[in-house]
Amino acid sequence: MSTFGGRFQVPVETYHGVPRGWSRTELVAAHRALEGVHPIADSTEPGAPEWLPDRKNWLQYRATMYRISDGVRAHDTACIELAIRYIELRHIGSYSGFIRARLARALKGVTLSTDQVKRLNRVFISVVESHDYTEEFNSYAKLWARIASPEARSLVEATARRCALPSLRPWLRYFATETLPLTATTTYPDFPRSQAPQA
Repeated sequence: MSTFGGRFQVPVETYHGVPRGWSRTELVAAHRALEGVHPIADSTEPGAPEWLPDRKNWLQYRATMYRISDGVRAHDTACIELAIRYIELRHIGSYSGFIRARLARALKGVTLSTDQVKRLNRVFISVVESHDYTEEFNSYAKLWARIASPEARSLVEATARRCALPSLRPWLRYFATETLPLTATTTYPDFPRSQAPQA
């Protein structure tokens, strides 16, 4: 059986498919139920390679997720909630890392509820504790540095202390220089791109 997603070994139908509950129709319905106002229902994307399973539905799902990212930047509360739910999902599939990175960048500039901050901290802490890093975690760090809980800061500080400085992951280097007073004045060397975590 063919698999994708590197170490995650995701079946091709899943990797190139739409996550369950995240089709364009379901996203539009969820957005409406959350009383969203940013337009996402008219999202569409034509064309796809013939080999892509369920290619039409997948393209509409991706286009809708991009529109949700735009809605986050427009401070649409429904889009903000859907963005956080997608990050919580931790789906491994085609473009999923790009989508999560795009959502994380958008979430940096908006106000989050106390519950949403707690949920994001849970996700990010879980990733660090399990060492389950994927490429978009470098984007997560810039969001996390703004909302990190005391537990999260303690975890990251302990992680930074255990690492040799030249081997710090880019997100950890950023987090340390942005949030941790013990390392705030440290200059870290460039991190080789080839060593970045892969999806």
